[in-house]
Amino acid sequence: IWTQGNPDGDDVRKGGAAQQLPDPLTRNLYTNNIGSDLTTAANAITPSNAAAFTLADFGLTGSTAEPSMDELIRWMRGEDVLDVDGNPDTTIRKAMGDPLHAQPAAIVYGGTAQNPDVVVYTATNDGYLHAVDGATGQELWSFVPKELLVNMNRLYFDPRSKFKNYGLDGNVVPIVKDVDQDGVIESGDGDFVQIVFGMRRGGHSYFALDVTNKNSPQLLWNRSLTDAGESWSTPVVARVDVAGVAQNVDKAVVVIGGGYDTLHDTAGHPDTADGAGAGIHFLDLRTGAELWRAAADVDANLDLATMTRAFPNEVRVIDLTGNGMADRMYGTDISGNIWRFDIFNGQAADSLVTGGVIARLGGDGVASPTAADTRRVYNAPDVSLITDNNQQRRYINIAVGSGYRAHPFDLTAADRFFAVRDPDVFNQLDQQDYDSYLVAYDDDLVEISGTTQTVVTSSDRGWKFTLPANEK
Repeated sequence: IWTQGNPDGDDVRKGGAAQQLPDPLTRNLYTNNIGSDLTTAANAITPSNAAAFTLADFGLTGSTAEPSMDELIRWMRGEDVLDVDGNPDTTIRKAMGDPLHAQPAAIVYGGTAQNPDVVVYTATNDGYLHAVDGATGQELWSFVPKELLVNMNRLYFDPRSKFKNYGLDGNVVPIVKDVDQDGVIESGDGDFVQIVFGMRRGGHSYFALDVTNKNSPQLLWNRSLTDAGESWSTPVVARVDVAGVAQNVDKAVVVIGGGYDTLHDTAGHPDTADGAGAGIHFLDLRTGAELWRAAADVDANLDLATMTRAFPNEVRVIDLTGNGMADRMYGTDISGNIWRFDIFNGQAADSLVTGGVIARLGGDGVASPTAADTRRVYNAPDVSLITDNNQQRRYINIAVGSGYRAHPFDLTAADRFFAVRDPDVFNQLDQQDYDSYLVAYDDDLVEISGTTQTVVTSSDRGWKFTLPANEK
């Protein structure tokens, strides 16, 4: 519906929001050069604002083999500086980067059921965060983080490469507060709209923008986590009461895994702890201040010696009591360890959370692990409350599958789908409970592959399905 003229069909070069990009002379293109208001003149990526930047900001050295800063900025804004189409009479380059892993966020600002006022926010791998009018597909504005400007010189020449270019490749997470729940975003009512996103393979940072005014984006914060890996973990917003620290009025926090360690691009079981990403963090939604951290670190609020693997996955955050505050979390690290955490709201940071490993499903659970034992997990666990009427009990089912996403053709390990059972549904465990927890291992789970009507008893820790023919 955003395509003009002939249908675009299966040709990704045609149609959609790319076809609707604004005239380069009037396009709103911003970076975070100074201050929080991205629309201020000093943050505009325009030829007239070139003095606000250095050559190094754009990866330029001043060589005659490179474009000038003026040419590069005009190219970024959508001018066909290189005459790619071979027609000097056309000066507009309708090109958009790929949103490979980035899930867009569609936000309704008001309007009517028949004609809603919608903005779609999406991130692309040329480094742009686009705000797109939902009705027309026309870009309202774009934001390019200053740390990604350095990529533009290389993208300008578009050389043949064996490696994918990554810029902004993380999911865009929307947070909407509509105080009177009238379906209309009005700042005078205390309403706000915020988006949070990471960079995935594009970098290590997270960004939070206030987009309450859809035409005037404000940078609330951007930060790289302590001992950060690549910012793969999709942010999760929840409410947690942390005593003794300044929090926003809603006590809203962003829960993020520490990220991806590129060590795991190399096959085999790592002999040492991961060098980045081994942690979980709570950040204040509005300020980005770190409120709590778990890591194998004496300076962390929750120091866990066994937390040695990167957390690139989304953390599952749960409110079991229904009081609006998060009180349980489940997470998976890259090496197939399942973690559980209990949150004690109203406590200071150092006593806010208890937690530990409840299942080891990969090489970390083997005495002398080999590459064949090294199952990697790149997904958040699916968490379900189960009532088993036959066995008269309740448990939480934690389901997740393994597969070497960085090398999907690697056939070394036997990948599996797992369903691990947590019987302590409503019991909050203290740290001593976690430190002595009877961890479930791969061998403790009932194999159901190649069987039918297999009975998983109340004493079993769960089940596993070994995927046939090296599937993932």
